[in-house]
Amino acid sequence: MRNRNNMDSMGWGLRIAIGIGVVLAVGVIGLGIYGGRVQPRTHPVEQIVPNDRLPS
Repeated sequence: MRNRNNMDSMGWGLRIAIGIGVVLAVGVIGLGIYGGRVQPRTHPVEQIVPNDRLPS
């Protein structure tokens, strides 16, 4: 007789849902750690002042 209290009694849908939940949790944690450590790139900004000799 089969014991219904072991992991085999879990349906495939529940197993897939748990797997997706674990993958999402690991992704959220990983992105949180990465986002907390990375710094934005800095680049020089050049402002062009219009020439007064050009017609307006």
